[in-house]
Amino acid sequence: MLKAIGAIIVCLWAADFITGFIHWMEDTYCLEHLPVIGGFICEPNIQHHIDPLDIVRDGTFFSRNYLQWTSCGAIFLGLCLVGWGNIYTFMTLFFASFGNEVHRWNHMSRSGPFVSLLKETGLIQMQRQHSLHHKPPYAQYYCALTSQLNPVLERVNFWRRLESAVTFMTGITPKRENRRDAAPPKKTRRKKTQHDNANRLAPAAS
Repeated sequence: MLKAIGAIIVCLWAADFITGFIHWMEDTYCLEHLPVIGGFICEPNIQHHIDPLDIVRDGTFFSRNYLQWTSCGAIFLGLCLVGWGNIYTFMTLFFASFGNEVHRWNHMSRSGPFVSLLKETGLIQMQRQHSLHHKPPYAQYYCALTSQLNPVLERVNFWRRLESAVTFMTGITPKRENRRDAAPPKKTRRKKTQHDNANRLAPAAS
């Protein structure tokens, strides 16, 4: 029993790393003008940073997740063809295929009882951790499935070391500064009302 629980946890963490790795690639190297993936993957990723609540308003359960399901299904089929398809790779890809939906739950102002229970027990990522990612230049806390991996990866500076390795081996550098979401969103100033002006002009109480 303990062995089965341990295997599920390991598969969940492996799936979480997969979500983080893909998220890191999108945020670090994905530009909207790239052919094929630019408009299909990069632009929605950039738009999500500009308007994080768009993921809550957009689409149905199927439309939000079919790409992840089909991608993970195709990968599992490929693993089966080379003899690596087993219950562990299936569970890992199954968990990873729901990374986008967990991501969406962390942008909702309210979660249902079941989702709240999953967050409180630590089985899926808590909202306050994912909020750490949504700070320009969006270069930390990439994993979107659980709360366990991100602190470890950030502590060892994993993603910056990985970027350095990519630059060393390929010459490709991070593209964050070339994206529309590189700068923090402009804050709109609240217009002063007559009440505000009256308070400003009123003498201070002695």
